[in-house]
Amino acid sequence: MLTSPPAFLVEHLPARPHNPERPHVTVTWAQSLDAKIAGPGGARVILSGPESMEMTHWLRTMHDAILVGINTIIMDDPRLKIQLVPQDDPSLLPPQPLILDPQLRFPLSARILSEWNNYVNCRDSRDDRDDRNVRDARGPAVVRQPWIVCGDTVPPERREEVERAGARVVPTRLDGSGRISPNALPAILSSLGLGSVMIEGGSRILSSFLHAPSREDGSPLVDSVIVTVAPMFIGEGVGVVPEGEDRGLPPLRTVHTETMGKDAVMLCALR
Repeated sequence: MLTSPPAFLVEHLPARPHNPERPHVTVTWAQSLDAKIAGPGGARVILSGPESMEMTHWLRTMHDAILVGINTIIMDDPRLKIQLVPQDDPSLLPPQPLILDPQLRFPLSARILSEWNNYVNCRDSRDDRDDRNVRDARGPAVVRQPWIVCGDTVPPERREEVERAGARVVPTRLDGSGRISPNALPAILSSLGLGSVMIEGGSRILSSFLHAPSREDGSPLVDSVIVTVAPMFIGEGVGVVPEGEDRGLPPLRTVHTETMGKDAVMLCALR
């Protein structure tokens, strides 16, 4: 296990704390040689080897928040934690989970919510029969409440139901297509006191951020792109971006390429 972040990440990504007034946006994914991120119907495929998977968990520690779309929650039921960094280092904290969910379809059975509720119950309990490891959690073992960004048109009853279940709901304005605009994210992050975000997918989320126009100051919305390429083919499956959305993707400039075990990791910036 690595005891510190890979040197190329430290060299090329901004150090924390990050400025919430101008949040840093990193888009990252793992793909096969034929540019697939999942199997048929979104079936999960293990792409990253142990070394690049450790790198991904270190990358999470370098961001204030981690963002996925609701389809990733429904299909993969991820934990979005940092299990692959030293667990005895109290300075390493998991990022704040953010879920883009315009219609608030979030399943109340999601593992990320169950783990939060278990953490809260044990943390606040005085009963010695409860899990002391959870109650005394520090550093990487800390569990974050899931924050769900939804449309402000979601009925109040549904928002209240999700919040009663333990999540935080953050309503925001939807665009003309009924989606949460990627360009609204910096302001959302700023309002939540978050200075950086690591966007992990799925494909529609990746596509929307890669296609997004520049920020108001003229700089790209996406500051860093980190791609792990595994030496394998998937064939039929889900591409990095949905079919038909591969036109108009931004040109990239390679900043650094690192071999990690069997995988190649490329850190890029938008030109």
